[in-house]
Amino acid sequence: MEMNMLRFINPVEGDVLMTEVDGEDVGGRLKTTVTIDAPQSGAVTVNGVTASISGGHYKAEIFLDGYRNRIEAIDASGNKQAITVFWFARANRKYRFTVDDLIIALQDLTVNKDKYKSIFENPFLKIFKEAHDKYGSLVHINVFYENPDGSFNLSMVTDKFRKEFIANSDWMTFTFHAQREFPDAPYRNAPYQQMIEDCRRVTREIKRFAGKEVLRDTTTLHFATANLYGTRALRTFGFKALCGYFCRDDKGNPIISYYLDKDQQDRRDFWVDTAEGIIFVKEGIVLNAPEWTADKVAPFLDEIGARKQGKGFIQMVIHEQYFYPDYVNYEPDYAERILKMAEWMKKHGYESASLSEIIREDVPGVSARDED
Repeated sequence: MEMNMLRFINPVEGDVLMTEVDGEDVGGRLKTTVTIDAPQSGAVTVNGVTASISGGHYKAEIFLDGYRNRIEAIDASGNKQAITVFWFARANRKYRFTVDDLIIALQDLTVNKDKYKSIFENPFLKIFKEAHDKYGSLVHINVFYENPDGSFNLSMVTDKFRKEFIANSDWMTFTFHAQREFPDAPYRNAPYQQMIEDCRRVTREIKRFAGKEVLRDTTTLHFATANLYGTRALRTFGFKALCGYFCRDDKGNPIISYYLDKDQQDRRDFWVDTAEGIIFVKEGIVLNAPEWTADKVAPFLDEIGARKQGKGFIQMVIHEQYFYPDYVNYEPDYAERILKMAEWMKKHGYESASLSEIIREDVPGVSARDED
């Protein structure tokens, strides 16, 4: 390290902290420890608090009192370094469940519009109603514009059930996912304007057949892959948070990670690109993965819960097409996997949550709106 240099080790720029995971809530403020690497030749202060040396690094306990927080370190020579971090006070002990690739269920509703009296007569949507009624599970669904062969698209979806979609929008929500299922990673090098147009096309139709009430400001792009310009388009369109697996291929290259590099994708459950104003959220469990069966859901979640010590945030995803018997990778226990997941979450004290609520820009108990 260069002389007179200060380097934040934990947290770093864009990190998102959570109550219990990163510290304790003391009177509506998060008490947390900051670790800094610096030459041990003089005092270092962090937000005015004198740091002590422990394990070869400077450490200081400070308080964060807002959603967005500036942390500034100053050494004895007056050198300064500052970072911006976030406190998601609603994220701890929460889980979010999402569905990708929805289009078939909407086609079924349309074909059977004169037969069905409710959207939950559709066997796919019925699963989520059962999970909600039994376990309080919310679901967010990411939608294709059209099916693989283009024979059905969102402009053809019946609006007969619009009022019912709106009536259930407190727990079942929808946003843009992609134009269609194939090709894989369709937005890898997509230009800004294409992303905007595809977002607009899908969103317009969702509003028509399900109401604006079902929309949210979070989504998962198909294959979670886009360059910086495409991702900026999503932010411009109004998406504040983007979800992905943030993993690497056999050669160690980041995949399903938008434009993030290895260090960025390894940051916690949430990370914020402060330059772009985009929140990235890690999906940890894919319920339709081939190694899964319904009887493995609870034991795997036991492992996750133990690793997180019953704290933190868990996000899971499943893909629609695996539900159907005519799909090449059909999973007959599809519904059971979802219900086992929701049951485990309720039993172990995790509350189903909307990501839009978790990332809302205030801190419960200290919102500026309460000061009027």
